[in-house]
Amino acid sequence: MPYLIDGNNLAGRLRILSEPGFDQELIDLAKQYFSRKNQRAVIVFDSNDPLGDRYRDDDLTIIYTPKDAVYANADDKIIEIMKNEKLPQDWVVVSDDMHIIDEAGKLDIEVILARDFAKKLLPDLEVIDDDELSDVEQDEITDELMNEWNT
Repeated sequence: MPYLIDGNNLAGRLRILSEPGFDQELIDLAKQYFSRKNQRAVIVFDSNDPLGDRYRDDDLTIIYTPKDAVYANADDKIIEIMKNEKLPQDWVVVSDDMHIIDEAGKLDIEVILARDFAKKLLPDLEVIDDDELSDVEQDEITDELMNEWNT
């Protein structure tokens, strides 16, 4: 099964998105992972280049989405690839983006959340789930609701 990876999303989960050269770091990690599995993958990144870029590196295809009237970001390109695939059900999409996940579901494409796939790439990494509230945030919300209900 080939993989279609939301590169910026996965880099964020790996906590490398803010690093210079994060894209190459993710490509290197993916190359190691997929070469062991003997699987193909497509990694799609956001780009500021109006032309974008596309190239192959072993079993990886790397796409930098053009920034133009057609593509607002990498999500648009990922959805286009899914919709144009002859056998979309043979693919696995890696993303936490709800729009991508919804589109993948419509096409019967398996989804692995980027937070879960990050653990496969770096098993020792403690992946922070941005969707979870900290204990302090939970307490603040509880206190705020209690104040509203008690007034």
